[in-house]
Amino acid sequence: MCKNVTIKRVLVPVQFDKASKKLLRYAWHLANTLGAELLLLHTSQTPDLTFTQQSRNIHQLRSFGESILSQEQKPTAKLVPYECVVRPGFLRDCVADVVKQNAVDMVLMETCVLHQEDNLNDPNNAAAIIELVSCPVMVMPCTVTYKKLETLVFATDFTDQEDHVLQQIVGFAEQAEANLKLVQIYTKEEREQLSNYKAAMRAIEKKLHGKKVKLGLLEEEDMLEGISDYAEKSSANMLILATQDNFLLKRLFSSNYIKTMAYHTRYPILTFRQQKKKPCSGCCANCTSKQATQLSMIANITGIENS
Repeated sequence: MCKNVTIKRVLVPVQFDKASKKLLRYAWHLANTLGAELLLLHTSQTPDLTFTQQSRNIHQLRSFGESILSQEQKPTAKLVPYECVVRPGFLRDCVADVVKQNAVDMVLMETCVLHQEDNLNDPNNAAAIIELVSCPVMVMPCTVTYKKLETLVFATDFTDQEDHVLQQIVGFAEQAEANLKLVQIYTKEEREQLSNYKAAMRAIEKKLHGKKVKLGLLEEEDMLEGISDYAEKSSANMLILATQDNFLLKRLFSSNYIKTMAYHTRYPILTFRQQKKKPCSGCCANCTSKQATQLSMIANITGIENS
């Protein structure tokens, strides 16, 4: 599992289209802010690549990257280094290997919130990629342009937080020179747990003493609406999530939230993988379904071994 605190290399999928141009421009500003380098990845979306096709695609990728990144490069700005990689197949087929082989610390992806829900089977879909890599994945809505990262909101559960993931998130905020706000959304039914939440919050606050971090609790019947409202009131430039699967992200991009033009449709979302001790809020059906599938697989294996 990726546990690096500092983001040194950002993977950017490129398909030589208008969306990729916008993504690359955002990537340049992000890498410039973080002091990181870029790894541009083009997938042919064909089963194989001949040597000639590989060479042609590499040359096209370098030319594409140079034309876009040079437009963003300011005379006084530090040069953002980048490398190029070409692979056959789809992003889903190779992203895990490319991340591992090239020491990638973050994947940056573009998504169109108006079509995300309808394209969940797309092999290049952002929600699908999140479950294939252990490093953080930043999802940039297609309508977004880069804005200086000044305030980041991390929606979490103070009683169910892996320490190394928290350190990664704090490290990212420091690297971006941004303020970080941690918030836990709880419902009216959870009021009896409020003392536990406050105790856990104080423990994390003590652990993060001296950091530019604020912590808070907010009661809201719908967790996602609460996260969105809190982020907007905080004038956040980015929303951060730490989950064990992509269910929450898919829910965020469902038509229920898109229609309201909620906060997350206008700003990037940074997702970290985290093992949870308890089911994610609002995710019980998803967790139950996965658990049932796992139990079924175990039963089948046991049946085969006993036969």
